[in-house]
Amino acid sequence: MDNTQKSVKLMIDEEKINMGIFQKSFRLLKHSNLSFQDFSKPICIIGMPGIADVGKFAVDQLIGILNAKKFCDIISYNYPAGAIIDDSILSTPKAEMLFYKDKKGERDIILITADAQAMTPNGIYEVSDLIAELLDKLKITEIISLGAFPGNYKDDIRIYLTSTENFDIRNYPGCSRMSKGVIIGSNGLIPTLAKARFKIPGKVFLAEIKNQNSMNDGITDLKASVLLLDKVASIYNLPIEPVFSDKKVSELSKDLEQKRKKLEKELDACQPIEKIVEQEKTLYI
Repeated sequence: MDNTQKSVKLMIDEEKINMGIFQKSFRLLKHSNLSFQDFSKPICIIGMPGIADVGKFAVDQLIGILNAKKFCDIISYNYPAGAIIDDSILSTPKAEMLFYKDKKGERDIILITADAQAMTPNGIYEVSDLIAELLDKLKITEIISLGAFPGNYKDDIRIYLTSTENFDIRNYPGCSRMSKGVIIGSNGLIPTLAKARFKIPGKVFLAEIKNQNSMNDGITDLKASVLLLDKVASIYNLPIEPVFSDKKVSELSKDLEQKRKKLEKELDACQPIEKIVEQEKTLYI
């Protein structure tokens, strides 16, 4: 395919995104007038829902700190079939792609998170593969994915680093190698598919959390999230300053726990007469 054909195909793809046309089982909704070609040497930071929502919370905070703008939403038939209510406002489950334009024009940042993981292995592959294609069109230079790892640390939280290619751990102070394991879900699939299909290098940073937190549905490990964000910000020289003290993290954790317990009581009071059989839960790192 020559350059002219590639340009035409890219224009068609962008046109489809602008129009919100279905592709397979997706709908892509673009929110920015920027083109795929309007970014300068961008890196991508991913934090999908997973164990204790460590990666998602870290990216959500980064989005707020950078005041990142929406680029596009990804709606999939494989996401949970229901509407999300937030302060009486309804929205559909989706993955979000946002951007931060570097004021110096040196390195932009693409940020990706989602309301949920797809509900089937096939759906997770489809969503991850589509995101990998979009990252290729954006000319992403590196993918950084954030998540959690269940462990049994006593004092200090460890950060584990894995990569799609060989690396020298000495270049990543405060990080440890992970010899074996499996990263289930989009946090692991997106960087590996992007590497396999488009040769985009990728790394996954995992903050260690206590085993009981990994098994407790609804818990967000804020301490691990903040540590993970600070570590990645330091390594990649992100344009942010530490915003959470240990005291602030403790206060936020207590507040989240109180809100979770209140919500559980409200839900228990509204249970239908017929018993609802829940699907077996799967942990996503």
